[in-house]
Amino acid sequence: MVEINHAPAILGKNTKSAVMKKNNIIKNLLSKGFGKILPKRTIITDSPQKEKMSEILLEFAKPLTDECEDDKAFYNAIQISVITWNSSFFPLKERNKLIDELINKCRNEKERKTAKEILSKMLERKEKNFPNIKIMILDFKISCSDEENHLIVISSPIN
Repeated sequence: MVEINHAPAILGKNTKSAVMKKNNIIKNLLSKGFGKILPKRTIITDSPQKEKMSEILLEFAKPLTDECEDDKAFYNAIQISVITWNSSFFPLKERNKLIDELINKCRNEKERKTAKEILSKMLERKEKNFPNIKIMILDFKISCSDEENHLIVISSPIN
């Protein structure tokens, strides 16, 4: 079963107004194709877990997002975090192959070294701080409104 966490993690002030808008944000995102990668027979439910995956992802990504100076850097930090998070569920051989493929896309040796270091540290962070959370991130969306950023995550428990 695929679950959509319907409460976006709020990155900024005015939490009350953001929570009031959450239902409209979800409907708007779904109508614009967010989550279109989901299988046709997907059942969308509220998550029974107490913590929302968007909040968990923000906490996991914190070492990268703390260094971000703009929206593009923030998006890239979340994207790297999602890739790292999901790769942690692969067997070691497949995980290393995936990481090598990502690193090989870097332009030069310095970038490859930096990318490998970041991915390794984030994998260690996942294993150390989030070992019992077995949820795959299928998609995410960062939406900005009224000077607030909202992270919305589509996730699915791993059996």
